[in-house]
Amino acid sequence: MHPAGDMKRSRSRILIVDDPEGRLSRSIVPALGPHEVDIARDAFDTIYRIDCAGRPYHLIFCDLARGDVPGPELWAYLSLRRRDAAERMLFVASGPLAATAKAFLARVPNPRIELPVDADELDALTRRHVALRPSAWPMSLVNLQPKVEQASA
Repeated sequence: MHPAGDMKRSRSRILIVDDPEGRLSRSIVPALGPHEVDIARDAFDTIYRIDCAGRPYHLIFCDLARGDVPGPELWAYLSLRRRDAAERMLFVASGPLAATAKAFLARVPNPRIELPVDADELDALTRRHVALRPSAWPMSLVNLQPKVEQASA
């Protein structure tokens, strides 16, 4: 349930999908002061919070190169089960990207930021994306599975 009125009246709810060490949350939580922030340290916790939160998250920051389940795999799972949550994901990169991560980011409409990020820039970006509804980040039908070429006989 995603009534627009509920989203406007309450503080913005943000989920940070981090690694167990908390590197991403330590970097961005100070700039997210006026928002209600939850932190998930693994994929199971992330999915539990999204499915059982009771209220939707307005924005989900996801570490692109997470250890247990990388950001692209989590996005693929959520795009099938909870499309609204996949649409609200914003990917965070903290170093050089692998070719697979670059290819993933080229295929999906979700925004991306790189750390370190200026607190004022992060605040502006957060406010801008929280104001958008999921329909403003159109999902395309993205095939995340590698193409399998048929062997010619």
